[in-house]
Amino acid sequence: MKGVAWVNSLMNNDDNLSESELATDDEEKDTQLGEGTGEISTRSLLLGGVGFLALLTALYAIVQAIGIDNLQQTIADAGALGPLIFIAIKALTFTFAPLSAGPIQFASGILFGVEAGTFYSVLGELIGGCVNFMIARHFGRKLVEKFVGKGAMKRVDEFYERFLDDWKSLLVARVFLFSVYDFISYAVGFSRIRFSVYVVVSFIGGLLPTYIFVRVGSEASQNQDVLLFFFVAVGIVFFTFVIFRRPITNVINRLHSKTGL
Repeated sequence: MKGVAWVNSLMNNDDNLSESELATDDEEKDTQLGEGTGEISTRSLLLGGVGFLALLTALYAIVQAIGIDNLQQTIADAGALGPLIFIAIKALTFTFAPLSAGPIQFASGILFGVEAGTFYSVLGELIGGCVNFMIARHFGRKLVEKFVGKGAMKRVDEFYERFLDDWKSLLVARVFLFSVYDFISYAVGFSRIRFSVYVVVSFIGGLLPTYIFVRVGSEASQNQDVLLFFFVAVGIVFFTFVIFRRPITNVINRLHSKTGL
């Protein structure tokens, strides 16, 4: 009888453990789903802000150490090769997911001037995005997954389901989700949106957000007061979010439910 009682006790413990594990798994799934419904974590916001400020600070330090005149003269001496190399690198960062386009996009205004830097950045993104589009449309999911990885492939599928009804939804994604437009470009390749529509929307929709980022990088890297302004602004945004996190999250979730963004 004692042996039977001992076995029953072990089985009960296993059942309790399984229920606990299941509850933990459910909580993890809920957390993952929460991230997809517009909820922003304090950690994500903090890391994004720190990364943004670190990038601006690094650019400022480089420009002050080398001198903007020396940097621009180096680009001028390279002739047409300078813009071509920049555009090629920008396109590569759009196609290969592990590469980041942020640093060179911020630096483009310093190297070429704000207007030319904006044009070269958008052109590089367009070329890289067209490559993404063609890979997805003509070679399918298996090859796309090799470029972006399994984890990022979930994001590609999510963008395909949410934003690719027509050119209007694509334009909204291009303007407001420019930081992940490389993934969206792959997703467009899976959709019925025509290639010509993708090209026009991607170029026109990319001008404004790219111009803003190029201008910010150019100004902050040359002017200490502008850099200080962004430190203060990011700090205000972060602490405002921490204090008013619940109402802000509610507003974001409402917008998400209405627009899908």
